[in-house]
Amino acid sequence: MQYRIVFPTLLATLSLFACNNSDSPANLATDTTTLSSTPTTGMTPALTAEMAQVSRAYVPALFYTNNTAAPQPVAAAGKAALSRLDSRWQAFVVNSAATFPPAATAKPAVDTHLLAANNTLDQVSAYPADFSAAHEHLEDIRTVMLQMRRDNGVDDVMDTLTLAHRSMGDVVAAFTGATTPTLLTQQHKADLTVQLANYTNAFNTLAARKIDSELFGFSPAKTQGIQAAVSASKQNNTALQDALLLNDNAAILAAANKVKPLFVKLFLAYGDFLSPSAPQWVAFDQAYIPALFASNNTAATFENVQAAQTALTTLETRWNVLGSATTPGRYPVTLQTPLNWTAYFSAINANIAASKTALAAALAAGDFPSDITPAHEPLEDIRMQLLALRTLENYAWVMDPITRYHHGFEPALTAVNNVMDGSQLTAEITAIIAQTLPVLQAEMPKMVTAVQQLDPALYAFSAEKQAALNTSLTAQTKNLEALAAALAANDAAAIVARTKQVKALFVPFFLQFGA
Repeated sequence: MQYRIVFPTLLATLSLFACNNSDSPANLATDTTTLSSTPTTGMTPALTAEMAQVSRAYVPALFYTNNTAAPQPVAAAGKAALSRLDSRWQAFVVNSAATFPPAATAKPAVDTHLLAANNTLDQVSAYPADFSAAHEHLEDIRTVMLQMRRDNGVDDVMDTLTLAHRSMGDVVAAFTGATTPTLLTQQHKADLTVQLANYTNAFNTLAARKIDSELFGFSPAKTQGIQAAVSASKQNNTALQDALLLNDNAAILAAANKVKPLFVKLFLAYGDFLSPSAPQWVAFDQAYIPALFASNNTAATFENVQAAQTALTTLETRWNVLGSATTPGRYPVTLQTPLNWTAYFSAINANIAASKTALAAALAAGDFPSDITPAHEPLEDIRMQLLALRTLENYAWVMDPITRYHHGFEPALTAVNNVMDGSQLTAEITAIIAQTLPVLQAEMPKMVTAVQQLDPALYAFSAEKQAALNTSLTAQTKNLEALAAALAANDAAAIVARTKQVKALFVPFFLQFGA
């Protein structure tokens, strides 16, 4: 028998994942052992890392397809997630051929399910669309992967999660129909008692595992979040057990209703939800930079303000595709909350609104030229919020070292803003520049690496544009070297000139990333 809970709309509560008793074979239904975190058969450290990336790609594909009324942005996200999963899986099969042939054995089954899931999404002609058939095929991949690994001596946290997921589904099914405490029957409570014991055992096995933060690329903050999610689930399991012993229907139902959302929070943490949306992040960057540039004006004409409004509207539209709280985008509330992204997205929404308000106020005042930098400042904050979010997810994005570099040189640029030549350079200003330089020297190689590693096709950069970016970075690097030499020689004129050159070289480089 299958127990499936699906949500009709993306903005429903956290009924996100199927509860399917066929997730695991009967002989694997109970897992009472804590396996070693080191694979024992055929898996090299490099392959183990690759398998972790397959799992990171699997979670988003599972999430986006678990929808019976998906809007178009989620369909696009689902296609991108499936494509990334397929790419990582195929690479793993090829790279494991010499030392872990079971992957090749599992390949036909996994490929069949991936193809069927893709076909489901390809056949959609109207939205909202039902992706549950695609989701079923992805659920089946879970079992194939589990068998492939466990039958060949490979321990993997995703399999422990799968076994706990199955038991969690049984807990949810045990109180089906009990929407209020008065509807909670003795049979519900009897079933809950049995299934909770199974789930507690399965979850405790999961909780006993060391979190492989380095393997999965978890930041310290992300690791702490996972630890907190594990603790919250364990505490809730105890609370449910206590409520059942006390026969307190209200407390039973309150704790039972938390079982699945708490587990989902933990499961989603293992997914890479940023990589599948890389094209949308590029689109956002390409809208963000013009909006940032257009609003950085202390003497804007009426036409300048209108142009800034147009740029901001484009930015907001592209942001909404990524994650407005009121638009069914790729990162809806149902995903933001369990991933602890809500604060970041809410702040960005608020900053876009503040910028819009400032531009509208400038137009309403009708006093031109007008200082519209009050609309620029909230947009500057967005950079730091996205940097913080991607740092949380340990996600490398080309704009982040660029942002750190840009914010790194602001103290020095502010200090020399009114300095016309070397004769006006004070010891205090020189000290600020000297303190700024190491920050820039640390970030410059990271910028160089990020630009070298970006996919030109993703940004639609021509070979000429890519070369121009690299040339610009070379010039900026040489300017920092010259600034360091000027500071060492206490050459006031050169210090001022080289400090001002930092921004002069950076701005055209930065603008290349805008549309």
